[in-house]
Amino acid sequence: MASNSALSAAVDGLALNRRHWLVFGVCAAGFFFDSVDLQLLTLVAPVLMRAWSLDAGQVGILSSAAMVGMLCGACVFGAVSDRVGRRPAFQLTVALFAVGSALSAMAQSLPQLVALRCVVGLGVGGLVPVDTALMAEFVPARSRGRMIALWALAFPVGGLVSTWLVSVLLPLVGWRWVLALGVLPGLLVLMLRRLIPETPGFLLSQGRFGEAERSARWIARGQPLVAPAAATATSPSAAPRARRGRARDLFSPTYRRGTAVAWLLWFCWSFAYFGVTLWLPTLLVMEGVPLRTALRYGIGFQLAAIAGRTVMLLFADRLGHRRLIVITGVASAGLMAAFGASHTMLWLVCAGYLLSFFQDGGFSGIAPLTPSLYPTALRATGVGWANAAGRVASMLAPLLVGALVTVHARWAVFAVFSGCFLCATAAVVIGGELSPGRPARTGPAPIEMQSEKKSEEMSR
Repeated sequence: MASNSALSAAVDGLALNRRHWLVFGVCAAGFFFDSVDLQLLTLVAPVLMRAWSLDAGQVGILSSAAMVGMLCGACVFGAVSDRVGRRPAFQLTVALFAVGSALSAMAQSLPQLVALRCVVGLGVGGLVPVDTALMAEFVPARSRGRMIALWALAFPVGGLVSTWLVSVLLPLVGWRWVLALGVLPGLLVLMLRRLIPETPGFLLSQGRFGEAERSARWIARGQPLVAPAAATATSPSAAPRARRGRARDLFSPTYRRGTAVAWLLWFCWSFAYFGVTLWLPTLLVMEGVPLRTALRYGIGFQLAAIAGRTVMLLFADRLGHRRLIVITGVASAGLMAAFGASHTMLWLVCAGYLLSFFQDGGFSGIAPLTPSLYPTALRATGVGWANAAGRVASMLAPLLVGALVTVHARWAVFAVFSGCFLCATAAVVIGGELSPGRPARTGPAPIEMQSEKKSEEMSR
């Protein structure tokens, strides 16, 4: 292969094969366990309230503990991944939340459990930017957006499975064994070590051309690595090594507009999404709904979420990421207000399940939009910091809900969340159509980005 840009173009031009689906499967499994582990504690919270005599404010602190870790994980591991590689960063994040989950099951007090949930969150938060970068650099350009959106579907599927597991296992084995289920992701570490190499994009950014070509041949699975003639003009020795991405680059004239939109989008959407999702079982029980009924309701809520992501995924290419986010954001805002005004189980089902459909469906646009804003050298860092903005929101939202519930102002919870969806929608509308390098620049785009844009254009 004549040059780094040629190799990138050749990988982007591949047809999907079994190894692309292997990468997808490992990443989706990681995100699935991320969701399962995150929501297990939410589902056992009503039991913990009685067992440890916790009030609403303490439950809010416990729910936010994992979010603090997720915030740190998203910031730290995005940068770590851009420096040491996607593969080792993935292994470390999976190991962290598996070990943290096992130790959480042995916690003897609220401070211990809060600290251990922070450890769990550190691994969970780091997984998202690493996963996204791993898939963005292995999957061909023409399939990338759809595959990343499909990967995001693993989150509500994990929520559904965790709700079902808790409804079955909690009465039989208690909350400690339920939390211990989080050790299962450790199996992914062994799978990844044996099966998936480092990405060609990262290896090229480090100047490791021989390893990059071997990785590209692995993902090609026998397909010829043929690049367009325009991408083969330079030799590996002449091709400049891409400078490592730094967090401050996110605020350079080239990327600051996209960064602002991504941060606002993730913060506002996550504030509403996690605020209602993490408190849902507890709020229902506090309204007098039996725990078993609340868990069954949660299963339907997660099924509606899966349906939302699946349906919106089918329309993502036709509507475009921006328009899909606007449609689902406006619908979610209205349905959140209706959900807060619900006083009967029938209304809770209708408004709640439709809310779940649209708020989760929006992620079919958000997930692929974010990595498309940055080049390889900055991708995991950019996604990590955008995700961190969402983690800040998901950390603050449970605290706000706990405070408002304590002063008997539950109506205000849904008013705030409805406004958050509208703010997220406004950010995307004002930001306009975004793509790498689209915002105004003071100079030419980086060489690496130019080659990425060329390869994407040629693969269409």
